[in-house]
Amino acid sequence: MIRCTALTLLLSCWSLCAHAESLGSGGETRQSADSLTKSAIAAYEHRDYAGALALLKRASVVAASPVVGLYVARTHAALGQLVEAAGDYSAVVDGTEEKDESSSSLHVSEHARDELAQLRPRIPLVEFALGDSELRSRNLRLVVDGKMVHPGTPAQVDPGHHEVVASDADGEKTRLDFEIGEGESKTIGLSWRSEAARANKEPFAGSGSSSTRRTLGVVALTVGATGLGVGTVTGIAAMSRYSAAEQHCPAGRCTEGAPVPDDGSAFRALRTISAAGFVVGGAGIGTWLGLLLTTPTPSANTEHPRVSPWTPVVGMGSAGARYVF
Repeated sequence: MIRCTALTLLLSCWSLCAHAESLGSGGETRQSADSLTKSAIAAYEHRDYAGALALLKRASVVAASPVVGLYVARTHAALGQLVEAAGDYSAVVDGTEEKDESSSSLHVSEHARDELAQLRPRIPLVEFALGDSELRSRNLRLVVDGKMVHPGTPAQVDPGHHEVVASDADGEKTRLDFEIGEGESKTIGLSWRSEAARANKEPFAGSGSSSTRRTLGVVALTVGATGLGVGTVTGIAAMSRYSAAEQHCPAGRCTEGAPVPDDGSAFRALRTISAAGFVVGGAGIGTWLGLLLTTPTPSANTEHPRVSPWTPVVGMGSAGARYVF
């Protein structure tokens, strides 16, 4: 009986000591958190945002409170970390709504809700637009500053400099830096597969677009062939008029009723048109030859070099061009 009574008293004494020790430890913990919070607020008011954030994180570990959460959000916003600040404000609002807090905590929640509403329009939005080939890529990943984003969906980012890395099953494909300001919305296009396809289709580059040079060459060849044709036809007609005039004027003496004036004027007009046609034709053919000779040739490893499908055709009394399909 004596032993049982002594054991009971010993257990009671140990329980009371443990309870007193826990109360003392809790008081010291609360006091330490309050001290850290006051120091953090003082650093925040002196614009030492980095120091304030470090103190606030320590205070939140020791004893989290709505005031600590509110100043964490304010500090992140002051450092330009708007996305993280919005999350901190939302956590304060949601935390006080889920619990039956005191009037002071509800007052802090109202501040957090108002400041969050003012912060949201300042957060930039960026959207990444991809081509059809890129969207069909396997295991497509878009990473902005180490965080995954989805193509075609606006994503919130902090204002300033950012880097986006696109990759798929074949590995990294493209890397792009961009700048964005507060409240700005920006769409960035990424099309690495399309660029590769264009590079395969155009293995060589020249001064100006190859398709443009080919088009100009076709136009110049057409004009030149038309000019030569007009010059040839009108030249033959002029020679016919000249021969008719000579037949009516043998030995320089014209017979009565000979149409010399008409034949002579027609000869001179046709001769002028023929000369102009040959000049235009020569200029067109010369331009076509110049474009043909100055167009860069494909590289040696190209299996099927490009050949112009147009071929000039010039003959007696005729001129034109032939196109091979």
